Amino acid sequence: MYKTFLLPHYCKKIGWFMLVPFLIMSVLEFAEIAPIIKIPVFNITDGWEWFSVMKDDVYMEIWIIGLCLSLMFIALSKEKEEDEMIMQVRLQSMLFSLWCTSIWFVIETLFLFGMVYAYSLWATLYVFLVIFIGRFRYELRRLNQFEK
Repeated sequence: MYKTFLLPHYCKKIGWFMLVPFLIMSVLEFAEIAPIIKIPVFNITDGWEWFSVMKDDVYMEIWIIGLCLSLMFIALSKEKEEDEMIMQVRLQSMLFSLWCTSIWFVIETLFLFGMVYAYSLWATLYVFLVIFIGRFRYELRRLNQFEK
């Protein structure tokens, strides 16, 4: 049997638990009412100076990484009973998500410009995981209804 690189099933619950506060943090950021958390951080380059330490607001970095990790925990966790059929559904859902995200990438490249394009590119990274999770859950529900 081949090796799958999936997280244990309990990580899915951790991912859902983590998702809520990081979504709230992102909404606060976009509403421009987020707190400022300035701490010294390692910086690879700041203009002409390489490898420096600077004080920066890390609020955005916290929720960006937290949102990514929580979505990855949800998407990449095993089901209670993982079999070949579920792996097939997982693969089909991932392929569907890749197609949707690729088509969206082409559309946003053709029709969006400036900072809107930059924000849209950034959001596309999360859209891939969200589409995958939604499609995978939908297909599993359909499969379970078919089996009953």
